[in-house]
Amino acid sequence: MFRKLAGKIRFGNAKIKNQMYFVYVIALLIPVSVIGIFLTVNAQKILYNHYMELLDADNLRVKTLLSELTTQVYNISTDICYDSGIRNMLTEDYEGELDFGAAVNAENKLDTIVYSYQEIEAIYVYTDNPTINNYKQYHLVTDEIAQEEWYQRAVSQSSAFWVSMERVVSSVSSYNLCLVRRMTLSDAEYNAVVVIKLSDQYIRSRIDSSVIDAVSVDDSGIVYSSKSSWYGEEQMIDIDYTNGYFSYSGTTLIDGTEYFTSLSTTHLYMTDSRLYVGTLSADGFDEIRRITEMCILILLLAIVIPGVIIVLFTQYFTGRVNLLRKEMNKASMQDYDIIPSFSGHDELTEAYGDLMVMVRAIQEKDAKMYEAELNEKELRNEQQIMEYKMLAGQINPHYLYNALETIRMKAVTGGDREVADAIKTLGKTMRYVLENTGTSFTSLKKELEHIENYLSIQKLRFGSRINYSMRFSDGLKPEEYRILPLLLQPVVENAVVHGLDAVEEGGQIGMEILLTDSENLTVTVSDNGHGMSEETLERIREKLNTPDLNLQTSIGLYNINQRIRLCYGEDYGMQIESREGEGTRVILHLPAMRGASAEQLM
Repeated sequence: MFRKLAGKIRFGNAKIKNQMYFVYVIALLIPVSVIGIFLTVNAQKILYNHYMELLDADNLRVKTLLSELTTQVYNISTDICYDSGIRNMLTEDYEGELDFGAAVNAENKLDTIVYSYQEIEAIYVYTDNPTINNYKQYHLVTDEIAQEEWYQRAVSQSSAFWVSMERVVSSVSSYNLCLVRRMTLSDAEYNAVVVIKLSDQYIRSRIDSSVIDAVSVDDSGIVYSSKSSWYGEEQMIDIDYTNGYFSYSGTTLIDGTEYFTSLSTTHLYMTDSRLYVGTLSADGFDEIRRITEMCILILLLAIVIPGVIIVLFTQYFTGRVNLLRKEMNKASMQDYDIIPSFSGHDELTEAYGDLMVMVRAIQEKDAKMYEAELNEKELRNEQQIMEYKMLAGQINPHYLYNALETIRMKAVTGGDREVADAIKTLGKTMRYVLENTGTSFTSLKKELEHIENYLSIQKLRFGSRINYSMRFSDGLKPEEYRILPLLLQPVVENAVVHGLDAVEEGGQIGMEILLTDSENLTVTVSDNGHGMSEETLERIREKLNTPDLNLQTSIGLYNINQRIRLCYGEDYGMQIESREGEGTRVILHLPAMRGASAEQLM
């Protein structure tokens, strides 16, 4: 009970804006976020199960197709192994190659089978009968074949089995699923092994799947795959070969790509061989990702749009409340210059109407007293202005500099280095102005130091709003060149006051002094302000040569341009470049006048 009461007190003490934001978070943001996340996760799970079901169905289809195909091939092998004509032909002793060839041509059953069944690519009968030769499907067992694992296994067991056999054509390897079966030759000392090779192209045409299939037999490599590069490779997931009915449904990462994977085992008819059929697809992840992104977008819109509406309404409502408070506070402080009307037609408007009635009543009673006080204040202000002007005219500039130096020493003594440095910089500026008033030339170095002092004071005032940089030509020594005193400072001041007038943060003043050749200097003052339109720029360019100007900035630039031309000649002067949104550049073209020495210009 106490906690509930404390929570109500804290909520009631919060500002209206914070209360409305709190209600938005509790009533909308949290419930919608929880529901949206739940629905997104649930949609992902449903899509995941859907794609896995499709993949399992395709895996079952491929497994069934291969089971039917291998069963048919096994039955064909039985027909071959128990065919009396073939068995008699293999047990016969032949006097020459022509006799064996005639016997094969007479017994053409294998030709008929290969021709009749598209699923069979080839049939091979291997025998160790030394009187036969390699002809058509019949082959004499060589030492190399006798060492093959599949041949040794065939002659040592009576049951058939399936193997993966590699075939290399033009340095390109391919694999076929082959049935190997020993043919029992009664009353003969010879062995015969039948190998039926399935057609890879036929299997591919029958499966015809949009997903990736990978088939391996026992623990050998992949014998069929939709991706030819996988032939001969191990299955893409680890298989527990001790589990006779191993299966897997899930995801697998292969070469950086994630796949939905379904793998199952099928025991091949009348053999001890097992096929491991793997079915993989990466397409579902794109669909799941797209649906997830759509759900997230809908969730964000469901949160952001009401949030924006709440924020806008809160700002509107609290703005009216704050305006009412402000006007009431002004009235309480005896400031009756309140706004004449209040927006809206609700209770706040009625409250403001009551305030205006009260203010008018007070104004009517105190009008004469206010008028007398204002007259007295105006008289007193005029007197103070006159006294200030009289005192200001009596102040000696050297006295101001000495007074600043005294204040600086006081700041140093008090440990306030920042104030001391600021006063010192201001003092340097005043001293430079005093020393160069009435002089003809000064060194370029001293003029740049004066500008740097001026910019330091401006940066102290405006902080990060004002930044500056200076760049010189390689080998340029400012102390060796003469320049009119107080020539560059008005240009820099104009860039600060007007160029960066609307810049709230990151203002940049750049100075570039280039020695274009042995006889000319180019001084460029640039800013990154908003610049000027073409019309404004053209008007200022026209007024550079017109003394009768009204704009203060143009008068300063006109004076500078006239000083340059009067001192250096008509070949020198000022150039202005500007573009809206890109700032302004003022370029001064001056002669490269070298001084006798730096000391003579001090």
